[in-house]
Amino acid sequence: MLVPSGQLSPLQQHLLREMDLCDLPAPETAPESYAARDLDTEEVQDALPTLLWSGLVEQRGGDQGTLRLTPLGAAVLREAECDALTARLSAVASFADTVSQGAPARVTGYALKRLADGTWTLEQAQSYVRTGHAGGSAPS
Repeated sequence: MLVPSGQLSPLQQHLLREMDLCDLPAPETAPESYAARDLDTEEVQDALPTLLWSGLVEQRGGDQGTLRLTPLGAAVLREAECDALTARLSAVASFADTVSQGAPARVTGYALKRLADGTWTLEQAQSYVRTGHAGGSAPS
C-alpha cells in the first residue's frame, strides 16, 4: 500500500468512502459539502496532501478543482474494508469459546449481534456475557 503510514487512518478511510460515492469539491470551495458528510474541513485539508501524493486521490482542475478517487484509491479502500471485516469475523469466531461456556441464549445472542455489527469489541461482548455489562474499550 502506498500510504506512508502503512494503513489508512479513520479519517482517510472515511474520506475515501465518501469519494467512492461521488467526486467532491475542494474543501476550500465547499466546506458545507464536508460538514454534511461529518468531515472536518481542516482535517481533510491536512490529510489531502498524503492522499494526493500516494495516488489514492486525484484533483482535477487545479488546486480548487474536483477531488476524485483513483482506481488505486478504490483498491486500497477495499483492502482496508476487507481487513476490518476479517478482524470482525475473527472476533465472532473467537466468541464461540464464550458461547460454549453455557451463557444464556438471550444474553449471548445480544452480545453476538453487537460484536458482528462492529458496535462492540470481542472484549466488550465477553464482558457482557460474564457480567451483564459491556466492559473493555470501544471499537476503533
